[in-house]
Amino acid sequence: MKWKDYGESSLTLLAVHCGLDKEKPTIPYDCSDFKRCIHLFECLELNCEDRCVLLNKTSKKYPQWNPFVNNWIKLTDLYNKNKEEELYELMLKLRKEII
Repeated sequence: MKWKDYGESSLTLLAVHCGLDKEKPTIPYDCSDFKRCIHLFECLELNCEDRCVLLNKTSKKYPQWNPFVNNWIKLTDLYNKNKEEELYELMLKLRKEII
């Protein structure tokens, strides 16, 4: 599998996975960003447990990720059900929770 579709939020996850600091860490801002994060997990062949570990590391390193990590299962469920409008609305709500 080739990782050809990436954005700043998926690069943030990758930086944490590799133990690097990202100069401008970014959260997923829309459904396409979220899709790219999911695609990264697939490319890295991370199982559910490893995805949780990476997400938790990311939220510890970059607290703006906390609302997203805390709601990742719900976000993923909406994504998997192709409920883009609901996914986007939830993402907007979560962005407002960032300190």
